[in-house]
Amino acid sequence: MIEITSFDDPRIIEFSKMRDHTLNDQGFILAESEKLFLQLRASNKTFLKILSTPDFAKRYHLQGDNIYIASKNILEQIAGFKIHFEVIFLAEKPLDYDIDKLDDRIILLNGLSSPENVGSIVRSAAAFNINSIIVDEKTCSPFLRRCIRVSMGNIFSMKSFHSSNIRNDLENLKSLGYTIISTANIPHSQNLTHYDFPKKSVLIIGSEGHGIDHDIIGLSDVVLKIIINSQVAHLNASNAAAIFLSHMSLVK
Repeated sequence: MIEITSFDDPRIIEFSKMRDHTLNDQGFILAESEKLFLQLRASNKTFLKILSTPDFAKRYHLQGDNIYIASKNILEQIAGFKIHFEVIFLAEKPLDYDIDKLDDRIILLNGLSSPENVGSIVRSAAAFNINSIIVDEKTCSPFLRRCIRVSMGNIFSMKSFHSSNIRNDLENLKSLGYTIISTANIPHSQNLTHYDFPKKSVLIIGSEGHGIDHDIIGLSDVVLKIIINSQVAHLNASNAAAIFLSHMSLVK
């Protein structure tokens, strides 16, 4: 266990200086709070570095040369605001599953740029036992710090796949027997409440501002919509996703 007395200590540079996107691109995740610490520990993934208050380290019997302890003041300097948590940790980003090893029910995110929306969708998916997620090249990683926090750490227990060519991957999923289901409030879409999800299905949620890419809608087997007041027009992506996921979860 190593005591840290300065915010500028190079041994904690990942916490104090490096940007979240940079760490993510290098294959690392950064998160904070006791709940997220416990979520990651329960998933049997390895902590690379842990920075905590002495009380937190004592409470969880943390030991080793990757354990750093510091005052709450230093943790607040790192966070940039007054905090209520006592731990920040660095871990390896979980490796992608092979696409053919994902579950029968998959949620796919197309162009979602808001970490809050992505994290909220992950949390909803986990709540409804949809435990496989695909994100395309335009969607922010669900392993960004803000996404992890909003998801309440549920991303740690999900199977994830980052697609670099979503059109090819959708064709691959079709060949594996999946029904591709887009979500859009457009004229030819079907009422969600009248639709029975097949056993193997991929539910696509589109971007906050533009919805699902038109050519992806063209690749879909079905397009579903939620019937809402015409004065509202569209729901927030994460709110809509929760409604679709609750129906998807009814598949036996």
